[in-house]
This record gives sequence, C-alpha cells and structure tokens, in this order.
Amino acid sequence: MNFEQTVDYIINLRHRSDIKGLSRMRRFMELLGNPQDRLSYIHITGTNGKGSTTAMLNSILTCAGYRAGMFVSPYVLEFRERIQIGGEMIPKEELVRIVQKIKPVIDRMYEEGDGPVQFEVVTAIGFVYFVEQKCDVVCLEVGIGGLKDSTNIIREPLAAVIANIGLDHTNMLGNTVEEIAAQKAGIIKGKCPVCVYPGVDPGALAVIMEKCAENGSTLIQGNFRHADILRQDINGTVFTYNSLTIRLPLLGQHQVCNAINVIETVRAIRGAGFRVSDEQIVRGIGAVKFPARTEILCKNPLTIVDGAHNDNGAEALEAVIKDILKDRPLVLIMGMMGDKDCQKVVRRLAALADAVIAVTPSLEYRALPKEELAKLAGEVCQRVELGDGFRQSWLRAAELTGEKGTIVICGSLYLATDMRDAVLALLRENSICK
Repeated sequence: MNFEQTVDYIINLRHRSDIKGLSRMRRFMELLGNPQDRLSYIHITGTNGKGSTTAMLNSILTCAGYRAGMFVSPYVLEFRERIQIGGEMIPKEELVRIVQKIKPVIDRMYEEGDGPVQFEVVTAIGFVYFVEQKCDVVCLEVGIGGLKDSTNIIREPLAAVIANIGLDHTNMLGNTVEEIAAQKAGIIKGKCPVCVYPGVDPGALAVIMEKCAENGSTLIQGNFRHADILRQDINGTVFTYNSLTIRLPLLGQHQVCNAINVIETVRAIRGAGFRVSDEQIVRGIGAVKFPARTEILCKNPLTIVDGAHNDNGAEALEAVIKDILKDRPLVLIMGMMGDKDCQKVVRRLAALADAVIAVTPSLEYRALPKEELAKLAGEVCQRVELGDGFRQSWLRAAELTGEKGTIVICGSLYLATDMRDAVLALLRENSICK
C-alpha cells in the first residue's frame, strides 16, 4: 500500500463494536508485544481543552530537550497530525511501514472474529512508532472518556491530567457531569499525581477527589485567582502566574486555565526526574501551535476558526468574542454534527452575531443539514443565510463584515477542517489576506 491507500485502509476500518471495555485492546497489544509498556506517559483527558493541554505539554518538554511524543485526536490538518514527535508529524513512509507491520495481527484478529476498531489501530500505530523512536515521554490524549478508552491500556502514568469537564458524548459517557467525570477519572492509576483544570465543575471535582482518595493519589489544582492578566488581544494573552510571566498564543481565558494546569503538571513530573526549568515552561507555552482552537487564519478580514462543538466549548468561544472581539461587526459561519446539542450551541453563539451563514460540513452522514441549522439560528439572529460552498461562504462573510468586522468559523472540528483548507487555499490563490 502507498500512503493514500494506507490512510484509506485505516479510515475504512469499523468505528465501533459491541465490546465495552479494553479486552480486545489488551489482546491486540499482547499480539504486538505490549509496546505501550516500554514508554512513559502524561495521560490527558477532559471534555474541552485536552488537545490544547496536550500540545502545550509537548511543546514544553520538547523545549526542555526531551524526545516527546504527542498523540491527539481528531486531526484538523491531515491524518498524520494525530501522531507527532517534537512537533513533527509521523513521516508518510513510517506510517505505511508500521501499518504493514501490524496488519497481520489485525487480519488474524478479524479472522478470529473480533478485529480492532479504527481508534484502536491508530492508538497501536502511535505506541509502535513512539517505542521505535525511543521517546523519553509521550503526551497521550484520550479519544473519548478515559476509563474504557483504548489509550487507557497503559500502566500508571507520570501524571493524569484532567481538562475541563462538561456534557458531551452523553450516549456513551453518561447524562450528568458526575457520570462523565467518573469515566474521565478512569485514567487515574496507581498513586500518580492528578492535575485538574482550574474552575472545573464542583460535581466533577468531587468525583475526581473521591477517585484520588481511593488510589492515594495527590490532587493538584491550580488557582486562576493567582493569575494576573496583563494583556489580552487577538495576538494572545500575557499573564503572570506564581512568579512566571507567560505569553500564550492561544486565545481566551479558558486557555489561560489550560496553561495553569499545564504548569502545575510540569512541576509535578519534576518529582519523577524530569528536569524542566521555569524558563523552558515559559518558552514552551510561548511556542505552542494548535490548529482550529481560536486560530487566526487571516487578519484582513479578521478570520478565526474554532472547533467548539458543545455547550462547554461554545461558552469558551462566547467569552473570547465578548472579551477580545467586542465592538466589531461579527459574522458566524456555522456548521455542526447532528449528534451534538445543536440547539444550545447555535443559540448561544448566533445570538452574538450580526449575521450567520449556515453550512453543512462535508461529513454529511453525521452533519446537521444547513437548513435546520439556519432555522435554529434564525430564532436569535435576524440575518441568517444559507452558505453556497465553503469558499463562497467565506467570501460572502467578508462582504458582510466589511473592513472592521470579524468572521468566526465554528460549530465542529470537521467544519474547521473544511473551512480552514478552503479559506487558506483561496487566500493563497488571490493574495487577499494581509
């Protein structure tokens, strides 16, 4: 198989099965020689912010001279984004080679009647690659939940990191924040330090505290009140926290909270022998890049793309709009997956906009049709239009905003990928953006 065929092979594997738990993943790893047992991890979970948290941790460890692997999902730029070392995506030829290496095991398991699902295979590719590349540490983001997630095959991590928790994937994780927190807390193993997002829901925190007490783990939660925000604009945030002055390129107060959690995590793993100076923490956070998290694609017209797709994420984006983008005409380009809480997200964000352009993400079998989204947006926004393709939607938004306005692309990471590719290609072709 070539690279394109390899990615198609992975993507076309089944997504779900009836098995609940890690029994199949354990069997898969055993047949591969348990590569996951030869690595050290920082394990990251949460409803929102776990990707940004993972990226910041990886950037800091790389700045400190460690060979740091990073496993994230889903991808925005391309499939290889999910598996990185030191900010570099897995090379195409390495992805092809590793899939060829593990495919006989995958085939064997399917012949036995229970082959691995797509995410299990991607996780296995990551483990094999990180072992072969002799990573010092891996920043490992869960897929969904924690307790039953494929990544939770690992032994006790250096630290368990829990980002903000809200309602999402309720059909799989539970209908309350407490039930979801119990799934997230499943990554707490042994007596590893547990670093928790400042301001996490009190009900979720109580569940995490109970799990820590059960395991004898130390719970560490940074305090946002110890942060002093010096400057906040479209270029990021400058703030101080416990004697550190941080320049954070990612937008929003929620990212400051993520950064505080990261700082506390790095300080916690110093006890495991990782030598990371405060100066390296500052440099690492300042160098972080993560696509589609309040990412600026263009400054003229100001165009921001954000993957917020649930009420928790929409609330964070709402704060960015109110705190940083205030007093600017606002046009939203929105598209969502139909299995999300569309009404809450659309109503929260569309109410802030002067106009909304509704589009259907390319993953049509899951997407909310743009006509339905437009109907929801029309309940709180007077001007709602149906988009005519991704490129034309951005061009129309640029007409509506004028020179002093802002375009925000939001509602889904799938839409973020669609629109990001279309807008950047359009800007390159026409030299529009300054």
